[in-house]
Amino acid sequence: MTQTSSSGWNSQSGFIWAVLGSVVGFANVLSFSAQCYRNGGGAFLIPYFIAYLCLGLPMLLLEGVIGQKFSMPLVTAYGKKAPGLGKYVGWIAILSCLTIGAFYIVLTAYSALYTYFGATGAIPDDTSYFFKYQFLKSTSSLLEIGAFSLPIFSAVVVISLFVWWTMVRDISKGVETVCSMVMPLLTVLVVVFAVFSTFLPGALSGIVRFLQPNFSRLTDIALWRDVFGQLFFSLSLGLGIITGYSQYNGESFNLRRSMTLVAIGDFVISFIAGWVVFASIGYMSHVSGVPFQEMIKSDSSFEIGFIIFPKILKTFAPMWQSLLSVVFFFCVFIAGITGVFSIVESVTGNVEREFSVSRTKAVTIVMGVIALFASLFCLGNGQHIIGALSPMVLGLTMILSALVELIVFLYLTPEIRDDEIWFYGEKRRISFYAIKYVVPFVLLSILAGGIVVDAAELGVGFVVRWAWFAAATTAAYVMMRTASIKRRLVMAS
Repeated sequence: MTQTSSSGWNSQSGFIWAVLGSVVGFANVLSFSAQCYRNGGGAFLIPYFIAYLCLGLPMLLLEGVIGQKFSMPLVTAYGKKAPGLGKYVGWIAILSCLTIGAFYIVLTAYSALYTYFGATGAIPDDTSYFFKYQFLKSTSSLLEIGAFSLPIFSAVVVISLFVWWTMVRDISKGVETVCSMVMPLLTVLVVVFAVFSTFLPGALSGIVRFLQPNFSRLTDIALWRDVFGQLFFSLSLGLGIITGYSQYNGESFNLRRSMTLVAIGDFVISFIAGWVVFASIGYMSHVSGVPFQEMIKSDSSFEIGFIIFPKILKTFAPMWQSLLSVVFFFCVFIAGITGVFSIVESVTGNVEREFSVSRTKAVTIVMGVIALFASLFCLGNGQHIIGALSPMVLGLTMILSALVELIVFLYLTPEIRDDEIWFYGEKRRISFYAIKYVVPFVLLSILAGGIVVDAAELGVGFVVRWAWFAAATTAAYVMMRTASIKRRLVMAS
């Protein structure tokens, strides 16, 4: 089997910026704020911090140590320890990652186009109508296909070409170089935006709602489910992304320090983004006279990002509208594009190793499939398709994959279970006991709850996501068998 053509990261800091780029995405900038708004601000922050300690950091460490210990992507690592069922589940996770990549590249296209719209003042006063019907050409249901959005697809093609150009290079010359430039820039822009929004009239009322917890909400099981689900999605766990990046680590890399900094950075950016959004909604509530709790009518992250925020910016002078729009949507774009890098690397790394093809060929195939799949989401029912598939690809398959990871690599693999990362001197760290006992219980609870909720919502969306699952499980078996046959042929020759 051919080894990966990428030599590795130039520095540990480059690795940290790249991983931070993979975990900081739409979940941090948009979904986190939407979840906080729905769950009462501070009432969401307390369990979110607890979830980081008992699930987020331990899972980052596990997925990181798998990649660094074996110097392999996820599916190949499964082949080393569980060549049957493990590889099969691994390929399902990778196909889920491929589907998410199509989501992500379309959403990144949204942010790129909105950066242009904001700079040129093209967004009208009715931001909701513009986003849903002029921009998305949205239909009323999943079954109503609607028109194809050429601007969105054109942006997808341009972004795909940029991602291809970045990913065909050595990991240090492509991903590391770009992430080491744009992630510090994102951090600075978010902080500057937070400072600016803090001093807006009425912003303090929004910030108070963001920070002040309603302790009675902490007994709500649904809150804790949302917290752990949001964190799992935010950190891109169960998809082989962290493992894919960690395979390029040097032996001297301090993985615990790296992942701790990534977890802190991810939390801080989520927190600051939430601060900005709540302060801005407080300002808009003050200006419009609409009560804070009635500013957002749905749970959609898109409403905050592409409807509410442009509406807030409309209250400023034209010059400030343009400047703040460009800054905000460019931040969303950075979060999106760095996430696409990590998704493509996760899929490409496995295709490259399992099928013994060059990195250029693997990246070209993966980007072609992602762009083709993304074209479906450029139709008028694209948002409905994403909504139908999300509970599966951003929920059930991620949780299932993570559970199998725990069983194979923690419970059944001594060199992972007894790695020094789980020890402080001769004593086991709390993170080890958390991932061994707490995390499986949490993941099983989320998986069971997700299946129950999904079964109760029978309809077209249910059919779409389980049809995807059937297709993914079939394709995973075909890919596993095809790779095995090709490997035997290569060895025989």
